[in-house]
Amino acid sequence: MDHRVACYAGPGILPVIREEGFSFHRVRWMWGAAGGPKWLVLYGMDRALCQEWLPQRRTPLNVVGSSIGSWRFAAYCRRNPLDALESFLEAYLAQSYSSRPTAAEVSRVLGQVLDRLVPQAAVREIVDHPLVRLHVATTRGRGLVASRRRPLLSLGLGLAYGINALSRKGLLKFFERVYFCHSQSELPQCLDNGAFPLKTVSLTGSNARAALLASGSIPLLMEGVDAIPGAPPGPYWDGGLLDYHLTVPVPVGPEEVVFYPHYTDRLVPGWFDKRFAHRRPDLRAMKNLFLVVPSRSFVESLPYGRIPDRQDFWTFAGNDAERLAFWKTVLQRSRDMGKAFMDLAGSSVLRHQVRPLEEFFQGARQAL
Repeated sequence: MDHRVACYAGPGILPVIREEGFSFHRVRWMWGAAGGPKWLVLYGMDRALCQEWLPQRRTPLNVVGSSIGSWRFAAYCRRNPLDALESFLEAYLAQSYSSRPTAAEVSRVLGQVLDRLVPQAAVREIVDHPLVRLHVATTRGRGLVASRRRPLLSLGLGLAYGINALSRKGLLKFFERVYFCHSQSELPQCLDNGAFPLKTVSLTGSNARAALLASGSIPLLMEGVDAIPGAPPGPYWDGGLLDYHLTVPVPVGPEEVVFYPHYTDRLVPGWFDKRFAHRRPDLRAMKNLFLVVPSRSFVESLPYGRIPDRQDFWTFAGNDAERLAFWKTVLQRSRDMGKAFMDLAGSSVLRHQVRPLEEFFQGARQAL
């Protein structure tokens, strides 16, 4: 039994996996969470999937990503996904900022990362991919969160945080869920995830890069993305504000799988919910979920006993070399984890190692 990964399955797919094992061919949907540098622990998984699984894919795969999750999946949609992933990683590691970066500076630097991931000449590869259908989660600012003035935007975010503490539905006053969807998307047009109706916009050659940048644009840290072609007017922000650990109800057959390689042992509905242990995602989306996360023992074995996160830019301020040494160690270990999962998925051991999804939520409650 490999202890580097933990696997959980919802009640609709658990009996099938225990009887027949896990098959990538059953996967109809994949989810990718927001989380900035936390994705680095999943790099090995992404690499293995791009190298070993995607080239064999013969049926459509819907991928839904929020923030960094949408960027990872943009690599999946490139003609050579492994090369795209490596270019993305190289640019991501090369990020460098002044001692007090402005929102404009952060947007510019991450825009350069996006240029490596999706150069203008490669946009059509993503929007026209015949099998991998990209969905990019964003949020459109409303009220004060639509302001270009930093003090008003700060006030709006503070009010949003306070109202969310009382009721998540209160965020409707500040944000609208907007997904940019592949032309052959199978996502329901009437999707409502926890009282947040979904507005869909077609993902096109003229808006794909703007949508991807918006999906990762954290208010105050970055600038909002305005005037996205084909989308309603207003500033667009990070999709993680409403869909942090993205879990949306999607159509699946009785033995089809929603595959979710995730980086932590908790599922948080929205960015503002991180401090509220009782907030759980919409369980209607979980019936056919197959969730794979790094085990706690694996995470504890990493330097500093944790995975990378955005705070590292401040923790290692002025010492990029130490930060990169940490990140590169995690990247190397993530390749071991990715290989471990691929070996596990190709063996009969997974049938005995997979656990009910409810145990994942129980473990999250105990940890908190």
